[in-house]
Amino acid sequence: MDKPSSRARGRLAAAAALRRIGAAVRKIRPPPGADDTGPAEYLYVPCARVCYHGLSAQTRRWVQEVPVVRKTPNRIYYTSDTWDRIEAVVSPGSISRQEFETDTRGRHGYPAGVIPIPGAHPGSAGRLFFATRQAAEYHLYRGERERARQTALDASRVKELRRAMADAHPDRGGTAEQFIEARRRYQTALRSA
Repeated sequence: MDKPSSRARGRLAAAAALRRIGAAVRKIRPPPGADDTGPAEYLYVPCARVCYHGLSAQTRRWVQEVPVVRKTPNRIYYTSDTWDRIEAVVSPGSISRQEFETDTRGRHGYPAGVIPIPGAHPGSAGRLFFATRQAAEYHLYRGERERARQTALDASRVKELRRAMADAHPDRGGTAEQFIEARRRYQTALRSA
């Protein structure tokens, strides 16, 4: 008689343990259909990393989304964007909400919605958090736009100097001194372009 009662007690204990586990899971998991996730918020990091492939080097550019975990009146908490610590753009942490949401150009040089990543070192892929993806992309490709604008300015200047050199030629009514000076300016502009 002793065996059936101990077996029954074991089954009752197992059933009670399963009920406790099920109750704990129901507390953690929301009921089906209750979607309280809302829109996800992110901080955006413009990243650039030089990748070496044998003898050639190529710059890889991207905008990394860093999920915001929680916002308090004073801080914005964010999580890591990957589990791999070597490849992670940022480590989990927090930033000052007030400094991020106000214009600090007078003190720190950053507009509203831009703040340095805490603990970012010069060799890291990204150094600034941005509030929007568009602002991060604009910052990421700013250097290329500046170079393209400068190249266009240099090209128009060289074209203008070539025209001036042709106009100063003695066959077109100029003097030898004017042509030599115009040619010197043109060659200087070509070397600097």
